[in-house]
Amino acid sequence: MPNTVSKSILGSKRIWIAIFLFFNLLINYIDRVNLSVAAPAIMKHFHWDAAQMGWIFAAYLWTYTLCLIPTGALADRFGARNVSAIAISLWSAAAMVTGAVTNFSNMILARLGLGIGEATTFPVAGKLIRQWFPATERGIAGAIFHCGGHAAPALALPVVAWLVINCGWRLSFVILGGLGFIWLLFWLLFYQPPEECRWLSEEERHLILTTRDVSLVPTASTGKIDLRKVLPVLLRQRSMWGVMLTQGCSTYFNYVFLTWLPTYLVQARGMHLVKAGFVGAIPYLVAVVAVLGLSRLSDRLLTPEGIRLGKRRNFLIGLLLCCTVVMATNFVQSQPGLIVVLSLAMSFNLTCLTLNLILTNDLLEDANLAGTVLAVVAVSSNVFGLFAPIVTGYIVKATGSFAAGFYIQGFLVIAAAAISFTFARKPIHGPIRSEVAPAPLVASH
Repeated sequence: MPNTVSKSILGSKRIWIAIFLFFNLLINYIDRVNLSVAAPAIMKHFHWDAAQMGWIFAAYLWTYTLCLIPTGALADRFGARNVSAIAISLWSAAAMVTGAVTNFSNMILARLGLGIGEATTFPVAGKLIRQWFPATERGIAGAIFHCGGHAAPALALPVVAWLVINCGWRLSFVILGGLGFIWLLFWLLFYQPPEECRWLSEEERHLILTTRDVSLVPTASTGKIDLRKVLPVLLRQRSMWGVMLTQGCSTYFNYVFLTWLPTYLVQARGMHLVKAGFVGAIPYLVAVVAVLGLSRLSDRLLTPEGIRLGKRRNFLIGLLLCCTVVMATNFVQSQPGLIVVLSLAMSFNLTCLTLNLILTNDLLEDANLAGTVLAVVAVSSNVFGLFAPIVTGYIVKATGSFAAGFYIQGFLVIAAAAISFTFARKPIHGPIRSEVAPAPLVASH
């Protein structure tokens, strides 16, 4: 492969890794969103109220959150190939079993199994992006990955609605749960790390290995990740708390829509389930384009020095403040106006979720800790996220309205902007920093 081809992500073979990550997250979110779309039918079948459904929405996040750090450490120790293969097998099986549940307890157990398997997705993706892409491509590579999560609702909302109406909610889980096993087949056939990958040219391999890090500090940690040493060091750093809390506020914002949007459109806006599926899909389709474009723009505006100093933070803060448009949901009356507001809110917030994780990778000195660090950030985000469906469920049960839920989303993204501005300003280091980094670090401005 000529050098001129491998220097562009669109004309490279490394883009296949981004595509693998896209479909991994696409399937991951389809298996989450399936329950959201089927919720009105399930609530009617089992006679559950909004508060009970809120607990079911949140159930998979309990095990998901608990397993993030251990699975991130496993990815750092054993690599992405085997960890991802085991994980997608587990969550796909759990998704299919959801179609056979008979009561509240069965449903909770199925969702807990889903959470265990899906916990590897973000830590593994963060590690692969750090391994496979030049530093100046992290934004677009991360955006391609995250768009899998944004495209999933766009596809799943109308498709699941059609399946629920025509085949029943149980069969929808069985059909869509099987998609993961198709991804698994291609993953096992084609994936190897860049150092060993047989289908990668030597020119592109050299490009990846020489441009994927911009830190002044060598990446010296290898082998087993000792969480007892790593976690205390990470949690003493303001920048770590900055990216964790920012991701948490944005994740809460996201999960309100991810879990309750179809029900909101049916109950508060009076739409038929199938129509709600199509209307709910439009903002996610818009968001896919917005995330790709804005993330690529963040790459184009940054130099390698700007990346190392965390300058992506400035772009992130501006978009977080734009997310406050969500509060206008309570005032627009027309369907076109609602679609515009939802499209803007989702586009801004989903881009923020992407850029904050890329910012974490930018600030991280030791690439070998990428899986663990991204897992810690994901834990924080999902601690916030697991409250979103529960709090929203109780709000709806108590007030009969979603209005307060949208105001909470707006206040949280304002808090996230302030947190990112004041906290996420210095490189994130691991426990080996003092042993291998005699040169002083330059703080961001």
